[in-house]
Amino acid sequence: MKAVKTLIVLSAIFITGVTYAGTIVGEITYDGDAPARQMVKATKDQHCIDAMKSGRSEALVVSKGKGIKNVVVYLRARGAKATPPAQNPVMDQVGCTYYPHVMAVTVGTTIDVISSDPVAHNVHSHAKKNEAVNWQIPKPGRALPLKLEKAESIKFTCDIHDWMSGYIVVVDNNYFAITGGKDKDGKWLSADAYESSNDKGTYAIKDVPAGKYRALAWHESLGVANRTVKVPASGDISVKFTSADFKQKGKK
Repeated sequence: MKAVKTLIVLSAIFITGVTYAGTIVGEITYDGDAPARQMVKATKDQHCIDAMKSGRSEALVVSKGKGIKNVVVYLRARGAKATPPAQNPVMDQVGCTYYPHVMAVTVGTTIDVISSDPVAHNVHSHAKKNEAVNWQIPKPGRALPLKLEKAESIKFTCDIHDWMSGYIVVVDNNYFAITGGKDKDGKWLSADAYESSNDKGTYAIKDVPAGKYRALAWHESLGVANRTVKVPASGDISVKFTSADFKQKGKK
């Protein structure tokens, strides 16, 4: 009898300790022919002029496989907590561009803002909910920490070089992904490399507890798309978007 009771107790502990979670996988693709990327001309500082000789806009980058780069997909998950990374992500300035052009982080994350360029940059944050900094970085070698406390998409520009722009999307939980962000070696993927690839805007959000969520997809030019998704207790569920699903705020 004692053995039976022990087995029942152990079984209960095992069952309650199980976390039922699935993975959201999907593709984000462009309908029709994507517009050509516009050339970006540097007008100041010889370093920038040389670095930007063949520079093109990163506002909309579409691959040969019709995948869209720099789409941030995240979940509205009631009660889910955000866990900032152990190491501060870095927003760099390389070749007179923001590098990476788009990044996503959780609330509570501290970003290290740096510059690898030998010319001065002015980091201008257009945040509305977080601290809107306006910092000058005169040369490489200094990291300026910026803590992001609230969820929002933040545009960054440079007051010295007016063609420069980048974005940080701050989300309120750890269930997010970004398309075309890094290569297989974990290095940031350039816009040109992505454009020549056959990627289909693939992404994956792993270990999502079973349940019903709102999945949102953000893109700097296309706007926002959203869809209700029911995550299974195990396995994958596919959530796909196309450019036609996105809408700019205030437009129908």
